[in-house]
Amino acid sequence: MREFLSKHRSPIGPTGGIAILVLLASVVAQPAGAGQWAVAVDSYDAGTTAVAGYLDPSTAVGPAERFTGELFGFDSVVSIFSPAFGPDEIVSLGEGGHLTLRFDDPVDDDPAHPFGIDLIVFGNTGFIDFDFPNGQIGSPAGLFGSGLATIEVSADGTTFVPVTELADGPFPTQGYRDSGPFDITPGLTKTNFFKPVDPALTPADFAGLTYAQALDLYHGSGGGTPIDIHDTGLASVSFVRVSLADDGNPAVSRSAEIDAIAAVPEPATVVPLIFASAMLRLRRGRRRHGRCLTREGLRGS
Repeated sequence: MREFLSKHRSPIGPTGGIAILVLLASVVAQPAGAGQWAVAVDSYDAGTTAVAGYLDPSTAVGPAERFTGELFGFDSVVSIFSPAFGPDEIVSLGEGGHLTLRFDDPVDDDPAHPFGIDLIVFGNTGFIDFDFPNGQIGSPAGLFGSGLATIEVSADGTTFVPVTELADGPFPTQGYRDSGPFDITPGLTKTNFFKPVDPALTPADFAGLTYAQALDLYHGSGGGTPIDIHDTGLASVSFVRVSLADDGNPAVSRSAEIDAIAAVPEPATVVPLIFASAMLRLRRGRRRHGRCLTREGLRGS
C-alpha cells in the first residue's frame, strides 16, 4: 500500500487521490470473510430423530447459503420466506444429538460489536408467507422450521457454557438485499452476514409486515440468531456447540438444522491510521504536482 501511494501520488491529483483513499478505506474496513466462519467440525452426533439425508456436519463449515435448491431443481434465493433446504447446505440434529464447530481465531467478547453481538448462528427457519409468492408476514408472525436447541460456547473445547436455547430463529436468513422472496436467480447486492439484526426485535415487530418492510428492519443484515457471549464470563471462545436434549417423549420427533456459524468481526482500527498516512502523502504529492505543472507551463510559454 505504501509503495502504491508513493508511485501514484503525483499523477493522480487531488480528486483522484481522495477517490483512492476512499477506496482503500472501504477495502480495509471489509470483514475478514473466510476467517469469520467456523472452519472445522470438532464433533457430531446426529441423535435419534435427525432428518435422514441431512447428516453431513461439514455443511455447517464455512459461509451460510445465499442460494438454495439446486440439487432438487427448485432454485431459489435464500430469503426470510425461503430458507436453505439442501442436504449439501444444512445439517440436522435430532434428540440427544450435538454439533461442535471450531474457529481458527478466538471470538472475543467485545461490547464494541454491533449490539454487543459476538456470534451469529444461521439455520433454516423462515416466515410463513400469507400471500404467496408476494411475501406477506401474518399477524401474529408465523415461523416454520424454528429449532429450540441449546447453544453453548467454550474457550478450550472441553468446558462449555450455555448462552441460549434458540438455535434456529427468530431472524431467518436473507441472502440478498435486492431480490424478491422467491427469485430463481441470485440478486446483485449481498446482505452482510457479519452484521446482526437488532436482538431487541421480536416476532411481534414483524407481524403484518410486507417483505420490503421486514427487510427495512434488517438494515442490510443477513439475519441469523445473534449471540452475545458476555454473560458466560469468557473473554473469548473458539468452540460453539449446538445440542438438542431428548424430551423423553417417543411420540414427538424434534430436530434442529444448522447452516453456518459466523463470528462478528472486530471493529476496524487500522483505517484511521492508513487514512492519516495517505493524506500526508497526498498533500506532499499535490505540492510536487503543482511545481511540476508550473515548470511545464513555463517551458511551453
